[in-house]
Amino acid sequence: MVGKRNKKGAFQLSLGFIIGLIFAVILLTLSIMWIRGVFNSFGTMTDDLTQNAKSQLANTFDNSQTNFDVSPSYYKLDPGKGVKLSAGIKNDADDATGHTFVIRVFPGTADSGIISNYKCNDFESCDELKNDMLSWVTYIKNKYKVLPNEKRYWDITMNFPDTIKKGDYMYDIVACKDMEWSECTRESTNWGQTKTLTLTAK
Repeated sequence: MVGKRNKKGAFQLSLGFIIGLIFAVILLTLSIMWIRGVFNSFGTMTDDLTQNAKSQLANTFDNSQTNFDVSPSYYKLDPGKGVKLSAGIKNDADDATGHTFVIRVFPGTADSGIISNYKCNDFESCDELKNDMLSWVTYIKNKYKVLPNEKRYWDITMNFPDTIKKGDYMYDIVACKDMEWSECTRESTNWGQTKTLTLTAK
């Protein structure tokens, strides 16, 4: 009689353990799915346009006389979101030799309403706005050697803060040949034309 009770108790214990283990596995699976969802939502906060942008730039370089461009040149973003785009050059220098190239991004201007919100009379004197615009930009500032008729691309990431003021923000992007990044300015640029990138905060 005692033996039967022990067997019954052991069976109930085993059954309880198995049920508990099944619930633990289900809970773990749901937790993993939730974590993946959270990370996926983080990943979609930046629109990565670089693949299409580089394809568009290559097509431009192959079918025109352009040797420096940015793609896209216009994009709309929600506050707290970002976009990754591309700038590129083609080394079509007349001397048919390799050269080093670098790009640089400058704040260009902004809507008058944005300038007024910063309590500025004009963009040139609005250092806080220009500093904010620069803080939203990330790109590689190294110079790269590019062989004759070869192309080189730079990814540029723009991240809008949650508190950004709505309107248009314009950037000037320049490319320089055989210069350091610090030497490359809108006045000293010697490769292609200055490109304007317009980002609209919705």
